[in-house]
Amino acid sequence: MSSPEYRGPALLLADGREIPVEAELTGSVPAIGLPSWTGTLQAGDTRLASGAIRRGRLRLPGGWEGGFAVMRTVLGVSIVWVRGNDMEASPADWPG
Repeated sequence: MSSPEYRGPALLLADGREIPVEAELTGSVPAIGLPSWTGTLQAGDTRLASGAIRRGRLRLPGGWEGGFAVMRTVLGVSIVWVRGNDMEASPADWPG
């Protein structure tokens, strides 16, 4: 199993909006099973700090895009903890 990592800019896509974020992600690419990833997204956008965003998609530079769900939000803090998995969006394809 490999553990790709990505740290850098990304776009959070939710409710028809694109919100620039800084992402810190760690992926899991098992030999058998669904690729997945976890990490944090940080932005100055109040919707992130308010808990209004519960799920969406994340787009990385180069076009990689995968779905996620928010696992933890601390109200008033601009960081959320996310988890994603998508058969068609493997972390193995994250930009280097």
